Amino acid sequence: MELREWINTLPGQYGVYAKNLKTGRIFAFRDTDIFPSASVIKVPILIELYRRVEEDHLSLDHLLLLRKEDQVGGSGVLKDLSANTEYSLRDLAALMITVSDNTATNLLIDYLGVDSVNATARRLGATDTELVRPLQRVPAERAGSINHTTARDMALLMERLATGKAISLAVSEQMVALLKRCQGPLSIGKAPDDSDFVGEVRVSAAHKTGSLSQASHDVGIIYSPRINYVAAILSQDYPHAALLSNIQRIGTRLPQVLA
Repeated sequence: MELREWINTLPGQYGVYAKNLKTGRIFAFRDTDIFPSASVIKVPILIELYRRVEEDHLSLDHLLLLRKEDQVGGSGVLKDLSANTEYSLRDLAALMITVSDNTATNLLIDYLGVDSVNATARRLGATDTELVRPLQRVPAERAGSINHTTARDMALLMERLATGKAISLAVSEQMVALLKRCQGPLSIGKAPDDSDFVGEVRVSAAHKTGSLSQASHDVGIIYSPRINYVAAILSQDYPHAALLSNIQRIGTRLPQVLA
């Protein structure tokens, strides 16, 4: 069964965009549909931080104070650590990406500014992506108050990173290195194992996951000896565990349709 036809049979809603970085071949399925961004919104936050580093000479050693009122629920570790402690921008960025720390993310949002994050996303072409508010601070998600994005936007941001065009080659490489440390489950491609060695080259991924009770996303870059590609798979309107299984199944088929 053709991949688009098969995705249509799955419960829930899906948006997919993937691009072969060598040939330019594209696979797209409802790639401009709007989805709640969940934690993949942390990618444009990271890019805005590194834009400040590159263009405004901001030091990643700059310290921000964690107050008790800054600690929020959801993923991460800062919610359980001592308040009134200072953390560097470098450490906050690492926590935001590697363990998807919501408290670290909000400290960065407050420091960088919502409007600045959105302006940078738009400048890079992600025109349907919007950071509306910090994470976990509104008890109920009201209409219009949800951070949102599209599969095409997220894949575009990942392509900018993969090609060194997010800000500059040097800082793009730093961000990719950080995204390679993401601890979330890989869904945009098959998880690397020992059979993935070709010579000295192994399959690797730089990615960011996101999840809600009825949403599961993965966006990133796959590097392999056979094919390098960017991909974004977004899903919603079904229980998270089932969506995660489905987007992983979609991801394993992407190298075939992009080859």
